[in-house]
Amino acid sequence: MSVFARIRQPSTLLGLFCVLGLCVIAIENLHFADSMLGTTFHRSQTIWIVVGLIGTGVTAGLDMQFVRRVSPIVYQVLIALLVAVLFFGRDINYSKRWLELGPANIQPSEFMKISIALVLADWFDKKRSQAPWKLRQLLMPVLLILVPVALINREPDLGTSVCVALIALGQVLYDGVQRRTLVLALCVALIGIGLAWKFDVIRDYQKGRAETWWHAMQDDEKAPDTGQGGANRDNWQAEKALWAVGSGRVAGRSDDEARVSVLRHVPFVHTDFALACFAERWGLIGCIFLFGLYLGLVWWALYIADHAQERFDALLAVGVAGLVFWQFFVNAGMVIGLLPVVGVTLPLLSYGGSSALTVLLGAGFLLNISTRRKSR
Repeated sequence: MSVFARIRQPSTLLGLFCVLGLCVIAIENLHFADSMLGTTFHRSQTIWIVVGLIGTGVTAGLDMQFVRRVSPIVYQVLIALLVAVLFFGRDINYSKRWLELGPANIQPSEFMKISIALVLADWFDKKRSQAPWKLRQLLMPVLLILVPVALINREPDLGTSVCVALIALGQVLYDGVQRRTLVLALCVALIGIGLAWKFDVIRDYQKGRAETWWHAMQDDEKAPDTGQGGANRDNWQAEKALWAVGSGRVAGRSDDEARVSVLRHVPFVHTDFALACFAERWGLIGCIFLFGLYLGLVWWALYIADHAQERFDALLAVGVAGLVFWQFFVNAGMVIGLLPVVGVTLPLLSYGGSSALTVLLGAGFLLNISTRRKSR
């Protein structure tokens, strides 16, 4: 079967439709947000998306053996950039996450999401094991995961560090681990979280967000105020976003109605709370369609993993699936109040060139693998 014939396969067409649909919705949603904020974010985001779609075509045509050879180098370069961010990064909202490169701001932590998927896929494929992995055999991949997670959390960026860890965890579980290893790793992780909380590895404002969310879930008004940023402020942000989502009802509201509603009080409506903007305008019906696009993209990635010829390809596809799913899940949960506010963007919909590039490069790898998958 030719490459063009494989692109015309229903699964590939569905995946491409989801990617392009999200790109169109992203630009339109940002255009509306700009009309409220008096900004022009949609223009620069359009440029990033066009560059990203070109990147999709490039990664779709790459030799995967070349990709495997350079993936450790890319990982090392990104580790160096994450270190550089801590010293030379641009400080925005008490965080250093961006490096200024001329007119553009690059966020290395976003590219680490696809890099960790690549480097782990390469490691697991090279260290093939027919039996499930034991804990002592996983020391190297654990190290590969912990180094970027620790550096990203130092920025501080808890949301992105958690997403990187979850992407990697999905690949590890897909490749298979012993049940005993899984239980032991879970216990170690819980102890690690407890120690991080106790010894202030998790910062006060991050603790405040978690505590505020916990009190809100229990309908308790005793939410603490933790100083910098203020947990009560985070609770206010989440509450306004939830009101905006609810105001959309079933079919949404007109643009004029949305502009004068509670939506005008929602902060970061072009980034973290972009879903609130979309939900009020398009309602439940629009959200079902939007969520369908995300889940369709995740399904495409997992379908490709199941039909991939090479183990490396399958693991990479699982990593890309995790990249999209966990950002979508955490951001949507944050906006509707099911999860604490952690500053995770919604893939493609939220403003951010590095984030858009990462997702579209991942889509390119999926397209690359899908043209070489085995037929069933």
